[in-house]
Parts: sequence; structure tokens; C-alpha cells
Amino acid sequence: MRLNARHFYPIFLIVLGLSLFSDFPSGLAPSAQAASPHELHAKRDQKALKPSIIQNIRHSNNRKNTRVVIDLSQSVSYTVTRDPSSQTLVVKLEKSVLGKALRRKPALTVTGNTLQTIETTQKGAETVYIALRYKQLGSHKHLILDHPSRLVIDLYPPTKPLAAFTIKTIVIDPGHGGKDPGARSRSGLKEKDIALDISKRLKKLLENRLKKKVIMTRDRDVFISLKKRTEIANKNKADLFISVHINASTSRRLKGIEIYLLGRPSDKRALALAARENAETHKGVINFEKMILNDLERDFTKNASLELAHFTNNAIKKNLISKYPTKALGVKRAPFYVLNHTDMPAILAEISFLSNRKEEKRLRSSKYRQEAAEALLKGIQGYIRSVEAAS
Repeated sequence: MRLNARHFYPIFLIVLGLSLFSDFPSGLAPSAQAASPHELHAKRDQKALKPSIIQNIRHSNNRKNTRVVIDLSQSVSYTVTRDPSSQTLVVKLEKSVLGKALRRKPALTVTGNTLQTIETTQKGAETVYIALRYKQLGSHKHLILDHPSRLVIDLYPPTKPLAAFTIKTIVIDPGHGGKDPGARSRSGLKEKDIALDISKRLKKLLENRLKKKVIMTRDRDVFISLKKRTEIANKNKADLFISVHINASTSRRLKGIEIYLLGRPSDKRALALAARENAETHKGVINFEKMILNDLERDFTKNASLELAHFTNNAIKKNLISKYPTKALGVKRAPFYVLNHTDMPAILAEISFLSNRKEEKRLRSSKYRQEAAEALLKGIQGYIRSVEAAS
């Protein structure tokens, strides 16, 4: 939020990373039964390329899924087709050849509850088929990545019928704290203090009116790392994560309120904002590839975060912006560390600009801070009603 020398380095790195990040999709829906071709680089000349070498196939299991990684010497066109009759997922790789290791050992046995074997076959000079024979399969997703080139396939077991979803625990994350003041106005008003005050007010509202369990990542002026903040939410199995911040800009004209969720940066300012908020850990924002891989497992939280963001944005427009001469900057996306590393629906609210003279004066007001907390409450309440009604 506040621009100073210590932030220039991560901002520079993130701006450099924007071109890389823009190449990745924001997420993938479960694959259909029929095959669908995927082209990685539209500009490449297929005829001029040498065949890609399938160098290795790796697999791993976790509690959610089995991941298969196909290591390539270069990017390829491919299709993935599911054949339920033979319980096989067939990967067809065009303009490809098997490497020495896979020619020597074309079949691999896999341990785990989902996948059984992986079998490779060279068909003709430049076509490779990889058969993933599964024991049981609910859904699958796939994504091709560069640097190094590889195809990632996630296989998920059949899902059990969903039980009614009830939101019981909410984590509120007041931005900054302790040695990290966050943004600071010309007169010395600090983001960390306002964010904490609004968060405490929101906690009381959620407990008293909605009867929810509320956990604060900090309840006093103390520094808490971004990593620790997400660990608090994940270890407590929170149902929602609300991060509260106060905005700032080099332009004193900018004003308004915006709500963020995880995703490709909506604009350069969103990218720079994420860089500043993630200043303590460069990895949180520039490791786009890891974030995209995480997206393969985040369909529910991603969609839920979008709904939560819109409910909150609408509530702020109706209950706060309608009373003050400011702007609704809307719902935006950016790769914030705390949004990328939490396992539940998560948003980050930027409440007004400390750098704007009128909004700074407003942020000093206890009345405005209470109204900001009330507006956040209304947004969370609207989302909870929607979710619980649909369960």
C-alpha cells in the first residue's frame, strides 16, 4: 500500500512476471468425456519443430487426488479422452516420441486408490499414447506448463454426496501490524491501526448478530507473517477468510473501495498492490506457475470467493458508498499471498485511500469505521444466506 524503497524490488519483479502470468488460464473446469485439443503456443510452426521427447512420467498421491506429470523436451499439442468402458484415460501427444527410459520401461505400476497403471505406446513415427488405467475416477483435469515443459493431469476419486454446508467459523485478518505499519498518510495515520479497529468491530458484529465463531489473525498491534496468517485460517478449518486493508496510492486523487479475490491481476495497479502487500515474501506473488497448479484443486473456493466478493461489493455500495462521495472500484483479482495460501473462500477488502485527503479524514472517524464494518457484515451475511439456502 504505501510506496517506499523497500517495495520497489518486488514490484519490479512482479511487473516483469506479468507477461508470464498472462499466458496461464485463471482455472480449469473438469474435463468433458470427449477429447478436446489444447494448443500451447499458437505462433509456433508445427512443421519446423522436431518431435518432443517424452522424457519421464512421474506420479504422486495426496488425500485429494493423484497427480501425473509427463516431462517433455518441449511443448506439444495433446488430447485427453476418457473411456469408461475400459476404465482408461487416454492421452494422445502429437509430434512426440518416447525417450530412452520409457522405451525400456513402457509400463508403470501406481500405488494408491485412484490410479492403477500407466502404459506408454509409440504409434507411428511421431505420435505417443499414454493410457492411465484407473481403479475409480470421479473427475480429471489437465494443464500444460512451460519452463520446464510438462503436462500435469490430476485424477480425483468419486465424490460423496455433499452434506448441507453451514458456515461456522470465520477468520478476520487485519492487515499489517507491529513493525509493518502498512500505508501511512501524510499526517501519520497508519493502515495497521485502522485495519485492526475495523476488524475488531466486524468481529463483534459477526459474533453478536450472526452467532458465528470468529478468529482474528491478530487482535493487537503485533507483526504476524503472511504465512502464519494463512496457517491460522487453515489449522482452524475456517469456512471464510476476510482480510481487511486500507488502500493508498501515489496519486492523491484516487479514492474508493475495492474487493479482491485470487486470480490474474485485473490491471497493473492490482498487480502492484499485490506486490506491496506481499513484500515480505516474493514467492507469494511471482511463483505464478505454482499458483496455477494450486488452481487445479481450488474450483470450489475460487467460485465461492467470487460470490463472496460480489456480495460484499454490493453491500458496500448499498450501505457505505451510498452515504459518502466516493467510488465503487468493484471486484478485482490479484495474486495476494493470503488469498493463494488459504483453503477456504477468501477475499481482501481495501477500504478507502489514506493517500486521499478527504478519505483520510473519513478514516479517522469512529462513525465511518463502524459503518465500514457494518457494510462488510452485510456482505458476509448475504453470502451466508445464499450458501445455506442452496444446501
